[in-house]
Amino acid sequence: MAETLTVLVRRRRGRRRPAKRFPDQLHIFEFRLTPEGLHPRFATVLVRGRMGQNAAIGPAHDQARLRGREPFCTDIRTVPPPRPTSHLDALAQRHTAFPSFVALVTATAGYRPTLRLDLIGHDGLVLARAYDRWQARWGDPRRAFVTGELPRRRAGAAP
Repeated sequence: MAETLTVLVRRRRGRRRPAKRFPDQLHIFEFRLTPEGLHPRFATVLVRGRMGQNAAIGPAHDQARLRGREPFCTDIRTVPPPRPTSHLDALAQRHTAFPSFVALVTATAGYRPTLRLDLIGHDGLVLARAYDRWQARWGDPRRAFVTGELPRRRAGAAP
């Protein structure tokens, strides 16, 4: 009688390639829109999430289409997103036409804020320094243009 020999064969598993995971990022897309009139129109679209630029282009293009006709992407920057800062958001709302500090920092078409310290005071200095810090962190050459002198504090006034 012939005996059967049972042999277990185990195949080596190939090394699994780890999935490419992105950290939380802020993608800043700049679009040129079809001009309505004589002047070109631009739009800045922010996409935040754990995705690469290729995955973020779809949602960005959808948002740009809501702002104008035939959006054409002219620039993409990927930066670490800023933490929410209610104090800087309040300063940006009070002293600029932007709804938040992130909107001020990511303004389109080479915009940089002009802050008059003689009108805004110390709030303008705080806003300018925060703007310059974020732009330097992101490698953006734009800096705030600060003009005027700070008003003198009255004697006995709280700092």
